[in-house]
Amino acid sequence: MGIELPIPPEPEEIKRFIREHRMRLQSEPDIDLDSLAVWYLNRLPSYLWGVWKKDLEDRGYTWQRFVKILRYATSDVIEWALYDNLEWEDLVYRLIKLLERYAPIKG
Repeated sequence: MGIELPIPPEPEEIKRFIREHRMRLQSEPDIDLDSLAVWYLNRLPSYLWGVWKKDLEDRGYTWQRFVKILRYATSDVIEWALYDNLEWEDLVYRLIKLLERYAPIKG
């Protein structure tokens, strides 16, 4: 019972925004600052929600639940956005797997 969601184009402008924000915070590695940078203004979740909203709402997701689930992928988003250690498609597949795992129960 997987969720079929399209893989949207890689949001290079969001990746650039995250990196620029991270450099403004501090240049030394710091997991707390990395996390703060990737979630600043919820740019990535907003982008994905814009693409997937209809499909996810049809399955019982709300914006709040969506963002909460994506937070479980913080380290993956950091690896994609800040360190280029994860390809966009791989990140999206991981996010979809999380959405499947924590899908709302329909009664």
